[in-house]
Amino acid sequence: MNKKHFILFIIFFIFLFVIPFNYQFSFSKYIFNDAFISAKIRIDKKPDLEVLSVSNTNTGYETYANKTHKITLTVKITENNIAINHFNRDYIKFTINDSYISPSTQISLISHNDDEYIYKIVISNVTGNGRLHVIFPEGLIQDISGQKTGYLNFNTGIIIDNIAPTSNCEELSIENDKSQYIIQANEGLRNLAGWELSDSNTTLSKIFCSPISYPIPITDYAGNVSEVLVDVKNAKNIVLYYANYNKYTITQWDSSGQISGKQAILDGTNYKSEMLVTYIDGDIDNTILQARAFDYTYWGENTRTRCIFSEIPYTYGYSPSATTWYDINSKNKIRFLGKFAFQLGGQGHNTAGISCLGQNNPIPQEIADQNLYGLSGIAFRLRDCEEYSIVYQIYVPDIGWLRASSDGEETTYSHDKPFSAIRINIVPKSEKQYLMDYWNRVIYTDYVE
Repeated sequence: MNKKHFILFIIFFIFLFVIPFNYQFSFSKYIFNDAFISAKIRIDKKPDLEVLSVSNTNTGYETYANKTHKITLTVKITENNIAINHFNRDYIKFTINDSYISPSTQISLISHNDDEYIYKIVISNVTGNGRLHVIFPEGLIQDISGQKTGYLNFNTGIIIDNIAPTSNCEELSIENDKSQYIIQANEGLRNLAGWELSDSNTTLSKIFCSPISYPIPITDYAGNVSEVLVDVKNAKNIVLYYANYNKYTITQWDSSGQISGKQAILDGTNYKSEMLVTYIDGDIDNTILQARAFDYTYWGENTRTRCIFSEIPYTYGYSPSATTWYDINSKNKIRFLGKFAFQLGGQGHNTAGISCLGQNNPIPQEIADQNLYGLSGIAFRLRDCEEYSIVYQIYVPDIGWLRASSDGEETTYSHDKPFSAIRINIVPKSEKQYLMDYWNRVIYTDYVE
């Protein structure tokens, strides 16, 4: 090999083996060094905002609310180098159907650590109607490197509804002289105890056996309430009849909550109820109706007299007693206005010249003219009845209507203040309190329907 060939061989050897080896070694070295330097650099992430939860005090209907409810959001901020914090009422906004609203708002920091902050937002008195959104504007949180939280329009999933439901009512006559009362609303309703709610949740219905009139509340999902008058007129399956004598001539039976003796209220007289006659008719055992009364008489305790109309004796005090009851089969059964009924008290309490039995002590004319005596306390009940209640209310002159009573409770202002008018009704137990609340709107007034 000559010198020229040797030099070429050396050059070829260097290019083939030495240079590639050194290049690869050098490349690996630089990769290693770059990785080592990267491990020492901390990348500062953009601040993050996340809504963790939404709750609503409208229990059972959490996706609906009105201005009476409180809505709570829990929000998490992730950032360890906060420079600017605008998480407050001046920056966070609320909209309903893209319209801004101004609810009562409370914001509080409930916990935090090095890089996490948990806030609670509570809003109430939310006005308007539609879907509620919370607007978190861009830059609510800014870190020391100038990075900001982004814009967030958060849908709470809650529909704000501040409009009470509206409805139409209809009474349908059905078999056995009963009525189905139907309330058709313009939106979904909550369940109403004792009523049947349709699959669409927009219709309430109930079967009635007796005429009755009273208001009930219907409530939508958001808790808005409307008052609807239940006015059943045609049901005759079970009917309670009564007639109250207070010196005015009785020509017909009253029934189903009508005021008996109301002419005394209209005329402003001091006439008192001397005799009450009542019976129950229809698809029910007529002995189920029971009653007792306290009879306040001129002659006082341990005395008896006789009804001018029926000649049935009545006594001072409880009739028949404080622990026993009259019914249609009792000894005070009479025929009145063509019907068999039972009588409480008796006509003649305030008639001049009437004496008690066995004594000669006639009522003086001046006493009779004052109309001081008559029935002053009364109680009704339905014996062994689980489905219905009986509600009653009396009117006392110079006092007004007393609070309604029911199911065996005595109603009286005092035993020396007889009443002059009364109303009574049989009602499904589920509706009893509604009727009592309705009648109690007129206590201590001279209301006449």
